[in-house]
Formats: sequence, structure tokens, C-alpha cells
Amino acid sequence: MEKDIDMQALSAAQEGVVDSDRFTAYLESAMAEMAPGIEDQRTLFALRQLITALRAPRTSTAVQ
Repeated sequence: MEKDIDMQALSAAQEGVVDSDRFTAYLESAMAEMAPGIEDQRTLFALRQLITALRAPRTSTAVQ
């Protein structure tokens, strides 16, 4: 399976900058592709939790 590389995303990842919406969409896509081949769907729990956390509205917290 060969996929095109998103050069903008690759550059951002190398610089430590990640667009959270694109990253979350990537994780959701990866999980959808993996899920049918996984016998025990509970193994995807941590990935689902991560996606949920990334989708949650951000709150600002000040560290003092």
C-alpha cells in the first residue's frame, strides 16, 4: 500500500508543530483502518481516549 506524503504535514511534524485538527483526523482514519482487523476492540480504548481528549475544547490554565 503506497500513500502520498503530505509535505506540509511532514515539515510541521519535523519542526514540532502539529495542526491538532489534522492530527486528530489522521488518528481517526488510522483507527478506522485498524479496527476491522483487531479481534478485541478494547485494545483501541487508549486511542479513542486520546482522540476524545484532542477533540475537547481547550481551556487556558495559567501556571504560576
